[in-house]
Amino acid sequence: MKRILQYSLYPIFMLSAWCLILLGVQSGLNQYLVTIPIIALFGIIALFLEKWMPFEKNWLDGKDWNLDFTYYIINYLIKISAQFSFIWVSAYFTFFKWFPTNIPLWIQVIFALIIIDFFLFFVHWQSHKYQWLWKLHAIHHSSERLYFLNGEKRHALHQILEGGPGIIACLIIGVPQQVVVLALAFLAINMMMQHTNLDYKAGILKKFFCVAELHRWHHRADFKDAQVNYGAWLTIWDYIFKTSFDDPKIYTSEGIGEIGIAEEPNFPKSYLKQIAYPFRK
Repeated sequence: MKRILQYSLYPIFMLSAWCLILLGVQSGLNQYLVTIPIIALFGIIALFLEKWMPFEKNWLDGKDWNLDFTYYIINYLIKISAQFSFIWVSAYFTFFKWFPTNIPLWIQVIFALIIIDFFLFFVHWQSHKYQWLWKLHAIHHSSERLYFLNGEKRHALHQILEGGPGIIACLIIGVPQQVVVLALAFLAINMMMQHTNLDYKAGILKKFFCVAELHRWHHRADFKDAQVNYGAWLTIWDYIFKTSFDDPKIYTSEGIGEIGIAEEPNFPKSYLKQIAYPFRK
């Protein structure tokens, strides 16, 4: 029974979020009155699921909750600001009308997700190659446990650098602002399931989607071990650029090992000190 539940959790969680978001918007409700409560709801569900069936019991301590919640709120406000900037820029400037706005909304959201997801992957990948980007991105890797909330733990500047290119690309090709909002909301919920401490199994779905079983490899403490599985939603980019990794035998017998940054054992613990971290010598 537990095995059936483990394999059912990811598709049920994600499909439920997908349907609620689309049905809410198509019923005529404001996109923010739909997406913000649904993200909060699924965060609460993820919190209780993690306590009920954790992947790692040692990750239930909650000592970093206040820090990660601060990151979540600030970075979500950055996303909202970017979305309103999208409206302002599109009102004053004329861009290309290449995006197919005459197709069903759910397909439009998938197309926008693919665009945004590629740029998220690419900037993330480059953030492990260049020191100045890594100093910003290191905040995300500084967590010593994984759970649903730290999927959005990012330096504010890196949040802009990582998310900006995809949103700008959508703006240039004529993606409607509502479609971008829905895509980002769905991506936020996927981030929860990518970082969750929930002991679920994705089965064949992990060949296509960036689930926790894959992303935990990316957060291993040794820097050289973490150079894999950069994707945010789709695994295709990791396959194309040969950065994918999975070894179920090690996963089940030895676990993934320590989480965090082994090379930086005294990483700052407060929000302000972490924000200042990339600019220290």
